[in-house]
Amino acid sequence: AGCATGVRAPGDGVLREKTNQYILLAVRDPDDPSLRAQAMEAIATTFEAEAAPLLREGLRDAHPAVRFAACMGLGQRVHSDAMSAIQPLAQDPDGSVRVAAYFALERMGDYSHRVAWRDALLSAPAPEVRRNAALALGQLHDKRVIPLLNRARSQDSDDGVRLQALEALAFLGDEYAIQRFLVDAFGGLGFKQPFAILTLGHVRGDRVLSALRTRLRNAPYLEARLAAARSLGMQGYDDGYALALRSLTWDRPERGLPDDPPHTQIMRVRSMAAMALGDIGRREALGPLDHVMETDEDPRVQLAAATAILTILNRSPADAAWGDDP
Repeated sequence: AGCATGVRAPGDGVLREKTNQYILLAVRDPDDPSLRAQAMEAIATTFEAEAAPLLREGLRDAHPAVRFAACMGLGQRVHSDAMSAIQPLAQDPDGSVRVAAYFALERMGDYSHRVAWRDALLSAPAPEVRRNAALALGQLHDKRVIPLLNRARSQDSDDGVRLQALEALAFLGDEYAIQRFLVDAFGGLGFKQPFAILTLGHVRGDRVLSALRTRLRNAPYLEARLAAARSLGMQGYDDGYALALRSLTWDRPERGLPDDPPHTQIMRVRSMAAMALGDIGRREALGPLDHVMETDEDPRVQLAAATAILTILNRSPADAAWGDDP
């Protein structure tokens, strides 16, 4: 199914205001904490001055996934004036929230939780806590954590923890991790292939660029090709623009998969397409993204489209100009 490429967006000011409202609706959704958490992530990466109060509001959410996302967002943006609101979450009953608090506080200059963070990575009983500890360590952008991540990568009993530690190592430029993801980009099974391709979007170099372009052309799964389109967009290339635009209204799910119903497949592909368009950054995608934001029945797709719109609008004029030509 194709997308109406001729749809025009309203002016930037009107579009930004409308898009903000969609994200605010998502962040205050009373029934879906995963949508609220996703909206927190969108606010952290796309909102400007209004981000801090909304993220602080998320620190008080009843669901730990939202508190986790809010903490991570405040840490990524280094909102040091929120330190006093974050400090109590270092004692949160949820282990993942504690990890996010350690991350945010360290980004703000408080290094007093390093032992607790190490223990969370290496010995927390719940694997999801260990995964989130590895994720957060990778986002510190501090190569001194490489030995710790290598312990988790080689010794943890959970495949998800090992994979998350490997991603963090790749973000830090670890050669072994990068090579593993290059291999998985071609031979990884299930989610591992698009995961590897998205990870490589954060790694620069000719061999990575060649791998991404090869996967965009001939990966066997649409989600892997969309991951390549997005990763290329992260690196400043719009090779995957046409594929992402077509996939905004994709409606050809595989039937009869008991663990992956059609509506979930559609949501995932359309969301990936929207996020790829956001990272590619071409302004002619604003109209189709606006149309999907207003008409798609799934609020997760609406939120992905809204995030992509703000990502494009937030680009500097110099950055945006390169993508204006078809």
